[in-house]
Amino acid sequence: MAPPWPKRRITGKRSLEQVAIVGGTHGNEMTGVLVAKHFQKNPELVMRPSFKTTVMLSNTAAVAANQRYVETDMNRCFLLDDLQNEKLQTLEHKRAREIDALLGPKASEEPTMDLVLDLHNTTANTGVLLLMAPQDDFAHLVAAHIQKSDPEVRICEWSDKQDWPLLPTTGRSGMTVEVGPIAHGTSEASWFQKTKEHVCRGLDYVHLYNTALAATPEDPKRAREPEETVVEVFQLLGTQDYPRDEAGDLAGLIHPELQGNDFKEIKHGDPAFLMHDGAVVPFDATQFKTESKELYTFFVNEAAYYEKKIAFSIATKVTRKIVSPVSVN
Repeated sequence: MAPPWPKRRITGKRSLEQVAIVGGTHGNEMTGVLVAKHFQKNPELVMRPSFKTTVMLSNTAAVAANQRYVETDMNRCFLLDDLQNEKLQTLEHKRAREIDALLGPKASEEPTMDLVLDLHNTTANTGVLLLMAPQDDFAHLVAAHIQKSDPEVRICEWSDKQDWPLLPTTGRSGMTVEVGPIAHGTSEASWFQKTKEHVCRGLDYVHLYNTALAATPEDPKRAREPEETVVEVFQLLGTQDYPRDEAGDLAGLIHPELQGNDFKEIKHGDPAFLMHDGAVVPFDATQFKTESKELYTFFVNEAAYYEKKIAFSIATKVTRKIVSPVSVN
């Protein structure tokens, strides 16, 4: 079952009223946890005149234990089918239903939250990475506004599906905010500050959008005219597992030439893995179906993805034109 996306998306028919900032979906990703707590203690930082901002910690049990999750990955518990399946009784599935009731519900055409920003960090060398659904134009506009102030910010779309198991999908619009590299269970001042600043810029955009939407034609400074935004987007194509032996154990690791090279182009035949015996395994581009000749790796050697059998993700890069119903310039 898929949520009623076309009726949930932000289309410019009304202003945004509710925004949620969430930290701790993974309990050991401390940057999101600390930024969320900072905003809770300093609510004036996220207050804007045209909408209400709610700040919360999601997987509170995992945050208390400083571990990714207690029983299961909560950021894989938000498929609509799973939210409606009462047989799923792990701590994280129960908490996901509580969060869905607060931010969504996902099944509704009128979810409570217009925008959900979910704060994470990664051990991979992604820099600042903003991820969202391919059809979520508003999230792209928010990301493009953030990118204007920091050209090193990267924008990536989740794979094109009917539904995603991710917390940000509970709202009308949603975005995963990743920063890294940072070791799990730790944070760094530079990433803390960047996350805080970029989230605040995202909130600024929502307020500018609301202000423009509310303007009358008599106000030449805020005329309700469409605005086209051109944004460079990485589109997720799939993932690649590590080489494994017959027992399923790792037989090789990320090749040193690939390690740390998130969002660098990888070509067919480039070194991908270095086997334990010293043999080099080249990258096989033929398994990723795309018309583009250019492929890019990201989430390279992410520590939390070993259990998911993901050595790195593969994306292609495209230029997208997003039309906003109003101009915020």
